[in-house]
Amino acid sequence: MNIVVSFQDRSPSERLALYARTALAQALDRFDDRIRDVMVRIRDENGPKGGLDQHCSLAVRADAGIELHLHDTDSSPEAALRRLGGRAARMIRERLARLRQRRRR
Repeated sequence: MNIVVSFQDRSPSERLALYARTALAQALDRFDDRIRDVMVRIRDENGPKGGLDQHCSLAVRADAGIELHLHDTDSSPEAALRRLGGRAARMIRERLARLRQRRRR
């Protein structure tokens, strides 16, 4: 699984990029052999003003044509990334289950 992290409207942070790669790798570890790549974009919507303005986007491409595009906003990009990882894992699990159900019919 290839995880690429990019920053928009904020200075790049290797610490945050490492956190994003680690958190998403842990959340999606179960599907490592099925996920091709994960694109993460972290953006500060208001600049240094503070508040709920850390926007994170996640694009996941997996086998069987599964593509997910998820977004979350929080005052902390780490919190948004944790939620996105959990949501992505749940959605992949559900889509793979639906594919298995279709094959059984």
